[in-house]
Amino acid sequence: MSRQDRQLNIRIPHKLIAELKKNAEVNKRSMTAQLNFIIEEWLKNQPNS
Repeated sequence: MSRQDRQLNIRIPHKLIAELKKNAEVNKRSMTAQLNFIIEEWLKNQPNS
């Protein structure tokens, strides 16, 4: 992720953060990279994409 990318602050429940952290570790990604991957995949699967 580059410094030119926009920053977004969001609130996420502790349980979801723990699951995300485990998932990122399994996939050898940072939490930011994992979130970007999840969002990009979700957007690809939307009917209007």
